[in-house]
Amino acid sequence: MKKSFIIPGLGGAADCWAPVFTGRLSTCCKVESSPLPSNGTTIVEFARELIPDEPVDILIGFSIGAAVAQEMITHRPDIASTVVLMAPPAGNDFPQPPEDAQDFSNGRGKWSASMLEMMFTPEWLASHPDISEFFPRVKRQVPGERLIRQSNAISDWEGCRDALKKVSLPVLILAGRYDIITPLIHAQTLNKTLPNASLTVFDTGHGFPWQCPLETADKILEFHR
Repeated sequence: MKKSFIIPGLGGAADCWAPVFTGRLSTCCKVESSPLPSNGTTIVEFARELIPDEPVDILIGFSIGAAVAQEMITHRPDIASTVVLMAPPAGNDFPQPPEDAQDFSNGRGKWSASMLEMMFTPEWLASHPDISEFFPRVKRQVPGERLIRQSNAISDWEGCRDALKKVSLPVLILAGRYDIITPLIHAQTLNKTLPNASLTVFDTGHGFPWQCPLETADKILEFHR
């Protein structure tokens, strides 16, 4: 059976995905997900730790996980048949997230609440006051110390665009038009950088895999087929 491997974003756990998202993907392939590793302090080190023993059919990365996926395919372009970069960063010389996205001074709970509010547009939030219902309850949260290391790693990451120019893998880039965490210019830049890329833009913010999980999964399946 075909395999997909999903790398979540900042603080994301292996089971953070909307069940309908992974459920739709599972109609095509076995779905595996892993949080960013406990070892390492840079995006490159995270990538080296996460490279699977055997190639997968679809490598998917979200947000910081998409940065890790970029480093993975520059070091091992044979690691996947197709690649999906969701809300991908292009490097720290492009517009960065609001300060609240990396402010842990008031505790994890306050940070999590701020992140949820930043992931969606104000209009959508107004019509969906309880956004927690779109997120599954994870079994094990990423420890705070590791969360801070992840945040520092993506802040320091310069990107790998020169190396990506040599990657011929088919790459689907998914982005939110109103994303304030990873502004659209990141995805547009990567679309121009990668030789075999295509870009789909949702009329959403950063959180489209949860806001429109079925549409996101269908785009991935359509691309892979």
